[in-house]
Amino acid sequence: MSQATADISGTTGANFTFTISSGTVTTAFLKVDGKPDALLTISASGREMTVPSLPANQSWVRLDIVWAPADPDAVIDVGSVTSGSAKAAGPKHTLDAGDTPGFVELFGT
Repeated sequence: MSQATADISGTTGANFTFTISSGTVTTAFLKVDGKPDALLTISASGREMTVPSLPANQSWVRLDIVWAPADPDAVIDVGSVTSGSAKAAGPKHTLDAGDTPGFVELFGT
């Protein structure tokens, strides 16, 4: 995998939130090879997660998602960026409705 396949890419160390448009996230973990999983903060809506510091190169966020029967696929987007830069893929990628866990690929440069 590479920056070209990432759902979200940005500068290493960027602090930002990302959103999904459907489903409700109950837990989110940042997964980086060789490091322990890090629990991420989830908004009250259950659709916005905070990445406090984007790791270099490829990493993943594992999302445990509860889906309602009529929920559509969830669009992955960037919310607010506090430091550095972060942007969603164009066109924006999606998570398939009903899939849990869902995985969001990140890439830091």
